[in-house]
Amino acid sequence: MNGSKLKDKLLVAGLDKESFSRLTNTPISTINEWSSKRNGKYKDCPNWVESYLNLYIKNRDNEIYIKKLIEELKRGSDSK
Repeated sequence: MNGSKLKDKLLVAGLDKESFSRLTNTPISTINEWSSKRNGKYKDCPNWVESYLNLYIKNRDNEIYIKKLIEELKRGSDSK
């Protein structure tokens, strides 16, 4: 994944560079380096970055789903 895709993936995850830096304990200067162009090309990010963000997004989506499911279950038990 290159720096351009990193920017897109961070948007999907609802994260900015600073929060990603805190979550991963990665210096912000490193993240800025990944997401900036050099000689017209973005640098590649380490492989773990894409898998981390994919898991972060999936986990966030699962948490939303579980909260909705719990709410529906509570409403269903309240009507009995």
